[in-house]
Amino acid sequence: MNSILKTLLVIYLMSIHCMCELVAQNLSVFVSPHPDDWQLFMNPNAYKQLSSSDQKVIFLHVTAGDAGLGSGNPYYLSREEGSIRAIRFMTYTLSGEYGSPMTSTIVNVNGHSILKKSHNNAVAYFLRLPDGNVNGAGYAIHNYQSLKRLYKGLVTTISAIDGSTTYNSLNDLETTLLQIIQLESTASGNIQFNLADTVISINPGDHTDHIYSSTILQEVANLVGKVTLNLYQEYVTANEPQNVFGDDYLINTGTWGVTVSGLTDEGSLSTWESIHNVWVGKQYFRTIEVNNSTP
Repeated sequence: MNSILKTLLVIYLMSIHCMCELVAQNLSVFVSPHPDDWQLFMNPNAYKQLSSSDQKVIFLHVTAGDAGLGSGNPYYLSREEGSIRAIRFMTYTLSGEYGSPMTSTIVNVNGHSILKKSHNNAVAYFLRLPDGNVNGAGYAIHNYQSLKRLYKGLVTTISAIDGSTTYNSLNDLETTLLQIIQLESTASGNIQFNLADTVISINPGDHTDHIYSSTILQEVANLVGKVTLNLYQEYVTANEPQNVFGDDYLINTGTWGVTVSGLTDEGSLSTWESIHNVWVGKQYFRTIEVNNSTP
């Protein structure tokens, strides 16, 4: 076989290999309204998805979770650091690697600048929208912008707290979220979203950022089509019995521990206390299918 034929054969085999990888890859999206939500309510599911070689896992942090303190206070950055450490902890546990940081880039999606961090099969997006307050009324420092008020048409725009971008409508935000999913997914892979349950009788008393980020992403799921939704009970599980045990419980606890280390190392108060720790070792969710799509 001459060198040209050998080269063509190698290129062909490589293309077949790449096509197989492309078809096989599935996508799991963990929608975290605040950067410390997924660790408490959606783990060990997050860890198990990361452990699958055919999975890409997105951690989609919708708001900054700044609790009305604004970008001048380190709280939102410390919560982000907590999430980054938690993702690295899980990926290192699975890969046996250590010390390598997540790569950090600013990506342009639908005309909006968004922070993206990546490591192995995990990617994290930080939209840094304003924390909407527990009741969704927002905070004066952000001109009372919130996901709830945007969804209900009480505000027409919403801006990232660091001034990086402004979404000019609910449709603009949903289109951006849809394009993130499309950017990270492959044509034939399965997609699942992990979200707060929006049925109040099932998930009462939850933070409005949880409810409305889920509501918005469920609309995006309808646009994507053929998406599996894992819908989680959240604050209400404080009153439910522990249902995560063994190695899963160790992962759950360790992930939360490194999250808290990010908070404290970056100058915020520790959340390793009874108010938050009551959710460790609990994961309650139900699964439904979304089959519709909009051409």
